[in-house]
Amino acid sequence: MRRISFTHESLARTRMSASPEKLVEALFALDLLCTGRGGAMFDGWRKKALTVPRARELVALAQTIRPFPDIYRLVRQASDTVTDPVSAEGRPQVVKDLGAFYRSAIAPYWKRIAGRLEVDRAARGQLLLSGGVDRLMSTLHPSLRWESPVLEVPGTGADVLLEKDGLLLVPALFLHSRQPVLFADHEDADRPMLAYPIPVKQTWAAPLWDSGDSTEHAYSNEHALGALLGRTRAAVLRALTDSCTTTELGERVGISAAAASQHTGVLRKAGLITTIRTFNKVQHSLTPLGSALLYHDLAA
Repeated sequence: MRRISFTHESLARTRMSASPEKLVEALFALDLLCTGRGGAMFDGWRKKALTVPRARELVALAQTIRPFPDIYRLVRQASDTVTDPVSAEGRPQVVKDLGAFYRSAIAPYWKRIAGRLEVDRAARGQLLLSGGVDRLMSTLHPSLRWESPVLEVPGTGADVLLEKDGLLLVPALFLHSRQPVLFADHEDADRPMLAYPIPVKQTWAAPLWDSGDSTEHAYSNEHALGALLGRTRAAVLRALTDSCTTTELGERVGISAAAASQHTGVLRKAGLITTIRTFNKVQHSLTPLGSALLYHDLAA
């Protein structure tokens, strides 16, 4: 086990990732593909991913050198993002192959994947609000052990002392059936980062790998949400996958700021969104209930 020791300053700066990490998910997906993890819940994705050009060469490479930390370091040194153009000059072939792998094997499903990650992120935020840092840290994953101010993480390597930088907590779908992964070296990440697997249910995992285009399943879900909330209000809820102000929300949905304010009022009373006012601005976000409704995760 590795020990992460926090100071009051670093603990205060510990936070959830504001958005899903595409590079991290792409490499976890590659690791899942080459190890055969995930079982039946990832079968649909695995079959499609293996048809991606040069996917088998990438899998063979990942079986020789580890996706983490080896390929991760190589990609970060070569570019800032996994979605950079494959044809970019001067980049190693593995970086180009990983970019192509992401665009063909993950990007078609990214909106749904990001939705599942947002459900977990919202739930963790609720735990933080109701139980503080202690409850958040102690419920991240069964393999983690939290005894303030120390978090014990599976793995080998030197212990970590966080003096000023907080820990970035990153939920990951393709880390399923694996233990959390710590990125604590300066060459590994802009800041210390802990990726942890989100719980995966068979009921929603299989539909993730339907065609990335509009499908009958996706259409029925959209139709059901619209019938429940009304088309415009459902669009408002979908637009709040990323938090935004009332003006930004109106622009996303194509309605006036006044109309957006009316719809957010109704959704807030229903417990589907939360609104925080800072000076003369308000910021709207999905609640765990809103995320669960949007991404069809209300079943126990």
